[in-house]
Amino acid sequence: MSQHSFKLINQALFDSVSDKALQSERKRSNFNFHELSEVYQRFLNVLTKGTYVQPHRHKQPAKPESFIALQGELGFLLFDDDGKIIEKFLISSKGPIYGIDLQPGVWHSLVCLSDVCVCFEGKSGPYNPTTDKEFANFSYPEGSKEAILEIEKWKKLFT
Repeated sequence: MSQHSFKLINQALFDSVSDKALQSERKRSNFNFHELSEVYQRFLNVLTKGTYVQPHRHKQPAKPESFIALQGELGFLLFDDDGKIIEKFLISSKGPIYGIDLQPGVWHSLVCLSDVCVCFEGKSGPYNPTTDKEFANFSYPEGSKEAILEIEKWKKLFT
């Protein structure tokens, strides 16, 4: 079997992507198993404490999305069109909730609750950065002072 026909998902990979996430200004990093042109996007999404994921949805084009914690924990938030949190879930590699599968068009975000959270994510492709997600007009842009306050508010929902 060709060395390039598979990629092991192991602690060494987790550590490598986690190191990149910890050094990243955005406090997160991805490792893609797919090519951007593929119709099924699958990747590790490694988040660290303090990362801000602006509320967004995948509506046009419609893309379902699956999110599974492999190591660590996070708070997952669902919003209505006005920005009200309508559901919150503690997703953890220790369970009892390990992940979530979202239909297209659902406003969502998350807050990293462990120092590092390694997640497996899958969604429809191909990836196009201009249409991949629609950011919520009720949310704060990444890097803003308000976003930092939002992270703290969200963390309190899970403590």
